[in-house]
Amino acid sequence: MTDLFSRTDSWVFDLDNTLYDAESHVFVEVGNRMTDFVASHLKVPHDEAGRLRKHYYHTYGTTLRGLMSEHEVDPAHFLQHVHDIDISVVPQCDIVKEKLLRLQGRRFVFTNAPRAFAELMLAQLGIRDYFDGVFAIEDAAYWPKPKIDTYHVFLKKHGVDAKRACMFEDLEVNLRPAHELGMSTVWFHGKNVKPEDLNHPHTHHKAERLADWLQENVR
Repeated sequence: MTDLFSRTDSWVFDLDNTLYDAESHVFVEVGNRMTDFVASHLKVPHDEAGRLRKHYYHTYGTTLRGLMSEHEVDPAHFLQHVHDIDISVVPQCDIVKEKLLRLQGRRFVFTNAPRAFAELMLAQLGIRDYFDGVFAIEDAAYWPKPKIDTYHVFLKKHGVDAKRACMFEDLEVNLRPAHELGMSTVWFHGKNVKPEDLNHPHTHHKAERLADWLQENVR
């Protein structure tokens, strides 16, 4: 782990279920609102809307990209609707607030969420000033992770050398392009993961959640 800290000058964090814990259920609520949007916009039953939402996610990387590609949905309207939720219940984490600042170098957020939501969430978590930049879905013309072109856009926009960067994610599939580009990776796998599901060559370091990783590795 010492080598990770000596070689890294840019720390890149996903937002949802990474900088805040999945237990807050924020992303569950966002997902429910996505299903509601699909049902209303496409005029299909709720069960069918849920199936379509998952189909678009697995096919295109996000439900939004699927709706844009197949139904010409306005991305700004969709994002405003699905992220119109109460985040005041999301707690701050003392461990994250203390130890995140001890990571030497620049810190970035790289998220498939919209900028307005990311900014609000970082403020709610009390860590907005910790970051040198926020790269949101709008910055990549709504092309999401894990599309590798989006990583290239992020790296160029912020002048990040992939070989001197470390990326943190709750979705291991989003770490595959990072690994291919030469970034170090940390995967937050959450609870109840099976041991046989932990072995991915593109997930170099692992922990249940960010606070655990920081507590163990940052002094």
